Amino acid sequence: MYWPELKGSREIDNRQYATSDCQRVLVACDSRLVAEALMFSLETDPALEAIGYGLDAWESLAYTATLEPDVVLVGPRLPGLEPLEFCRLTHELFPHILLIVLCDRLVPAAVEAAYAIGVADCLPVARSVDQLLRAISDARARRNVFERGRLQAARRPSLTLVRTGESDACA
Repeated sequence: MYWPELKGSREIDNRQYATSDCQRVLVACDSRLVAEALMFSLETDPALEAIGYGLDAWESLAYTATLEPDVVLVGPRLPGLEPLEFCRLTHELFPHILLIVLCDRLVPAAVEAAYAIGVADCLPVARSVDQLLRAISDARARRNVFERGRLQAARRPSLTLVRTGESDACA
């Protein structure tokens, strides 16, 4: 569901928001109660904008395409696809989006599989709202450091390899 619909708006507004510092968050979860509670919790952080939620994998993918979130928060259950399969597909289609998965319990093999398919973080559902907000902030910071590193690497001058002993190597 598109979030402003709950606040009285009837039209979906797909335009990009002018505030670039504000991260747009979509929730993908099978429970309307949990999704709405997460949406209200996200709005306590001024750096985050809760934009909507999907109650199954396909609805969540459709909202991801139309609402263009920066972060997708994925619940432990998602009808239509397993949460990790949803994350794999979402990461293939929208590699720039941060994916954060909420798990009933952290199983090392599942966490490793999640990271391998592009998930930014895995958190147990039993975490507090403050810990969730911190995890989103930390994932954003890691992404920013990674992107800055790639940008700096792209700006480095290219090196020309020369065999030792060539006379014009320093010319």
